[in-house]
Amino acid sequence: MFLHLDRSLPVPIYLQIKESVRKLIVQGTLRPGERLPSTRQLSNQLGINRMTVDAAFRGLEADGLIQSHVGRGSFVSPLASVLEPKEKPEYDPEAASRFWTPLFVDSRTNPVSLPTMPAWQSSRSISFVAAAPGPELFPAIEFRRCADFVLKRRISDISRIGSPDGLASLKSYLARWFSQNGMEVSEDEIIITTGCQQGMDLVRKLLIGPGDSLVMCNPNYPGAVAALAPTSTERLPMPMQSSGIDVRSLTSLLSQGRSKLIYTVPNFHNPTGASLPLESRRQLCVLASQFRVPIVEDDVFGELRYSGPVLPTLRSLRPEVTIYVGSFSKMLTPALRLGWMIAPRPVIQQVNLLKQSADLHTNLLIQATMEEFCRRDLLNRHMRRMRRVFMKRRDAMAEALHKHFPDEARFEIPDGGLSMWVTLPADCNTDELARLSDERGVRFLPGSAFYFRSHLHNSLRLSFASETEEKIEQGIRTLGSLLANRESRFYFTGQPARERTQPIV
Repeated sequence: MFLHLDRSLPVPIYLQIKESVRKLIVQGTLRPGERLPSTRQLSNQLGINRMTVDAAFRGLEADGLIQSHVGRGSFVSPLASVLEPKEKPEYDPEAASRFWTPLFVDSRTNPVSLPTMPAWQSSRSISFVAAAPGPELFPAIEFRRCADFVLKRRISDISRIGSPDGLASLKSYLARWFSQNGMEVSEDEIIITTGCQQGMDLVRKLLIGPGDSLVMCNPNYPGAVAALAPTSTERLPMPMQSSGIDVRSLTSLLSQGRSKLIYTVPNFHNPTGASLPLESRRQLCVLASQFRVPIVEDDVFGELRYSGPVLPTLRSLRPEVTIYVGSFSKMLTPALRLGWMIAPRPVIQQVNLLKQSADLHTNLLIQATMEEFCRRDLLNRHMRRMRRVFMKRRDAMAEALHKHFPDEARFEIPDGGLSMWVTLPADCNTDELARLSDERGVRFLPGSAFYFRSHLHNSLRLSFASETEEKIEQGIRTLGSLLANRESRFYFTGQPARERTQPIV
């Protein structure tokens, strides 16, 4: 049996032997039942250690290609020809589509479910895309020490199947934390989720049936739209006015009986950055109670307040009608995928059953590490730093917008959150502006990515989370120079939206 070995390759010798023998079997050179040379014979023939040949043979046996018998030797398996087809069948995408497409219960496409953005980003580019902390802000050293501690001291807690509602110690911390912030919560009203996205998906499965509709702001965060109302017929725009909720119009809408849920972001709405006034919060709670329509309160940006008074959550105003969701994503990093849901006990009990059938439980190592991070007061310390960093970046963006954007541009400086919403003159199409700015190394999200109805093309979301003040100034100056060219702005009207391939946050 001739085997060719190349010692200059980085591939280990035993793997080269295994692959060579496999090819001889696949090609039919070695037939089923044929005896192979002994490991001693082959090692002498190749001039290598016998243990190397033995490792290759063990790999072939594990793959079912050979069978070894003590005292008799190794033989090609009778099933080798079945296990290793001589020719790999060519993949036919059209045949796969014909087979699978009719079987989908709820066939979705990206534009309907979750708009996305291109995944690439040059190190030289300036990005206002992600409304989330950049990797350089993640407290990696402290978090790693907490993970080391958990792996050393709490391995028995995290190496077994956990409860679907979450790690008890983390829930206990969250209950105390919310209580300190003026929101009384008991541990049995909390469930730990794999981020806000899972929480909203579970709410939909529990409360939204065929033909039901949801009330939400338009524009809105695409992830919430995808999780709660993936089809366009389910979405009803929240009636708003400059001072807050249009109570009369919302009353009329809810009285029709079509709405089964209200989704709202009272603090630093994504993408507009607006906060719901106190009176609007009270009115919304009254209407929800009156018409028996639950509220999903998304407070993912709630801890990122830089100015203005702290307003009560809807959960604290009317806990019996509110499902409150949040996460650590905007505080630390979206990669954690760790969040929570707070709701009345009957809701939590049902969500527990749904979650158990979905994923059994959220990652226990991450839960325990996060709880240790909080127990050491590292989260509070980290958040104080993050508020200082993000406030400086917000102020740098506001100053740059005042300096470089045309006078007709309209924007409000948000009291918190990670983004600013800018409205340009009606002749501007920010989809085309985004294409032009990409060519100059500046990226942002056009407003069209956030509308689920009556798309407007003259707005844009600029997130200040992931760039320094200097880069923010440079990027806004580049955008301003594009907008200053009145002649080019007329080309913006009516241009198609760009292809998007990475989820929006």
